[in-house]
Amino acid sequence: MGKICRKPFALLFITAILFGTLGGCDKSPSKTGTLMDFVPENASMVFKISNLKNLQADIEANSLLSMFEKTGPYLFFAEKSVFFKKLHPTAQSLLCINILNDSVSAFTFISKHTENLFQVDSIKNKTVETLQIDKKSFQRITIDASKSGRSPEIAYTAQIDSVFVISSSQKILQDILKGKTERDATFKKVFNLPSSNGFTALMRGNRIAVADSTKIDFTSWSALDVAIAPESLTATGITLATDSIPQLLNVFKEQVPQHNDVAALVPTDALGALSFTFNDAEAFQNNLRTFRGENPILKTTGIFGSVSEVGSISLKSETAIFIKSIDPSLTNDALARFVSSKSMFRETEISSFSEPDLFQKTFSPFINYKKANYVFQLENFFVFTESEETAAQIISSFQNNATLKNTSYFKNTAQDLSSASSLLIFKMQGEFSETISDFFNSKSRADFKNISFDKFPLAALQFSFDRNFAHVTLSCKESGGATKSISGRVSEKFNIQLENPLLGNPHVVKGKNGSVKIVVQDIGNKLYFISESGKILWSKNLGAPILGKIEEVEISGGNQIAFVTQDTFYILDRNGKDVKGFPIKFKDKITRPLSVFDYDNNRNYRFVVVQDKEVFMYDKNGKTVKGFGFNKTQSSIVLSPVHIRMGNKDYIVIAEENGKLNILSRVGKPRISISKKFNFSDIPIAEEDNNFVVITKENTKERIAQDGKVSTLKLNVGNNYWFLVEENTKVTKDDNLLRINGKLVELPLGLYTVPKLFNIGRKTYITITETQEKKVYVFDKNGETLNGFPVYGTSEAAMGEGSSTGLVVKGEANSIVFYGIN
Repeated sequence: MGKICRKPFALLFITAILFGTLGGCDKSPSKTGTLMDFVPENASMVFKISNLKNLQADIEANSLLSMFEKTGPYLFFAEKSVFFKKLHPTAQSLLCINILNDSVSAFTFISKHTENLFQVDSIKNKTVETLQIDKKSFQRITIDASKSGRSPEIAYTAQIDSVFVISSSQKILQDILKGKTERDATFKKVFNLPSSNGFTALMRGNRIAVADSTKIDFTSWSALDVAIAPESLTATGITLATDSIPQLLNVFKEQVPQHNDVAALVPTDALGALSFTFNDAEAFQNNLRTFRGENPILKTTGIFGSVSEVGSISLKSETAIFIKSIDPSLTNDALARFVSSKSMFRETEISSFSEPDLFQKTFSPFINYKKANYVFQLENFFVFTESEETAAQIISSFQNNATLKNTSYFKNTAQDLSSASSLLIFKMQGEFSETISDFFNSKSRADFKNISFDKFPLAALQFSFDRNFAHVTLSCKESGGATKSISGRVSEKFNIQLENPLLGNPHVVKGKNGSVKIVVQDIGNKLYFISESGKILWSKNLGAPILGKIEEVEISGGNQIAFVTQDTFYILDRNGKDVKGFPIKFKDKITRPLSVFDYDNNRNYRFVVVQDKEVFMYDKNGKTVKGFGFNKTQSSIVLSPVHIRMGNKDYIVIAEENGKLNILSRVGKPRISISKKFNFSDIPIAEEDNNFVVITKENTKERIAQDGKVSTLKLNVGNNYWFLVEENTKVTKDDNLLRINGKLVELPLGLYTVPKLFNIGRKTYITITETQEKKVYVFDKNGETLNGFPVYGTSEAAMGEGSSTGLVVKGEANSIVFYGIN
């Protein structure tokens, strides 16, 4: 970090492809005392951060941003700097970036002062000096990092009333102490925009890269709410232009955003595309002439009178221009005097075009291309190229449906975009590196030398003009590989192989930002946490197999996973870290899977661990629940304890090897006395019609009323019977006969896993796998098979909901298959 740092824009690098930074200010003083009042003059970027530690964890987990860990900009957010490690804000904070020259930037961090905000006392090898200039005192902190081979880190701190400020620049801190802070009225407007997001980026003097990468003044300030997930970076917000200086956004004034269809034309191997729209061609051209400082009454051809979308497509060899007509016959008539037939390719006529610089004259700076030598028509598109070879390439891609619109990654990105916009920019094939290095610093190309963006096939930036501002959307997502279409509603998202064969069945748990995560263990006892795109986010060696199911809990924000091995009780957060108070180690062997009780659905969990005859109950802090009085059974416990609620009463049910069924209250006292003994099977004890249900090894169904009376029903079923009931859904399996809420589903003869039931949103799904033919079936609660099933799989399947409903199952011995269900 220190006094000088490289430019800190890794977080919004896709925007960097298109935006640069420039300012203006109003010197009137402010006395409001908000964090905004301490933002340094001429800050190029200001990040509003709700939770610094969560943000740092999100950035380190993001597969794109983590590529920048060896670059200077990454240090602003990752905990690589000693100073940032010691910052612990408890409320919103600001990180401000000032560009000092072409290669040097400074940071300033601002937050409300709290007792443990900046723990300077714990920093080793430091020198703290108190300085006073112009009667303003502040501290200079120098950290000697010579032992690690790094240069010393220097920062300057001050407390101004209730606000703490730390900066890498002494001058910036002194200016803040003197009240020389950001007064720009547009900045104040974007700063005060409401946001429900935990991370917002404010960017000054935005520039946009168009045509031949020339960067043009676009707007004054932008405010983007940024969402960081492990495989994606998305942002939404607004950008503001002023009338005092020429800014490109203003050419869209009084133009209604039109539908963008360029994705239907762009070949999948293109490097990018730019599309802009208008509803009044003449007014739009006049706005462009005014922006360029030209005579607004200069006449051009009438080709564009029936056009609503224009743009360019960047290919590996050259650039193509396109226009989209709302009336192709009118456009053909307008083009007639400029074209002459040249050749045919796959029944498409390619004509020479006599005005190759027309688009540069008309639409500069959006288009600076002067080699539109050939033209051809594809439906309502008219495409202009430099060569016939490129024309043939685009025609082939269009006819073979090998265009951006038909890719899974575009469909994934399109969910974030509006169908209509003023300006839309695509960057494809991960071809960002040179642009990024230019944006960061011409001297920092080495930082990007070994960074590959191949897993990010598409980045999109969209602007939709609305009165005197534009809505902005940014989307960049990692591709999970080519999506393999299976049938109608189902697609194979990924099929990955682990180092060793799998142990047990894969599990699905909730992730952040509406995603799902897959959790699985291999025979080496390594636990894997995998994204829905197939990326291994982390792994952890446990030393022993997990017993039974992995449970999902919410203890301290976000989702955690809870489970036991034969000697340890774990609760891990979504980054694979132990939750405070865990793990809990045991000397004696744990004999049953973990039980999790949430009596009142308020996340005040009770965790039950079984060691043969002994029962231990813990709270969410890992402390023993002292109010639970049931400690030991007479014989070994044969099933994990379950919690059943009937009416307003809670019951804890514990089955013993000697046939005794203990039905207890919350505090562990006997609640129902049962004289009958049962030969318990592996089927968990359930609740049906306000009765406890026990399925015995003799295939009897024992119904136990709340007064302790028992009724017995002999089941005429085979040895592979299973019983499952949850809320309003009841499922039974008798060999290949599956019944769902009474409806019989006769499956092909085979060997089936036990059925599993999943409630996702407002829908209920039942999964079952035939292990010989390796087929996974999914049914709804009406007993109807979902379209596209069965699919390949060899184990019990688990389901969850992310960007779409997903199903995970074991494939071969060491592989995991994840399916998306639309």
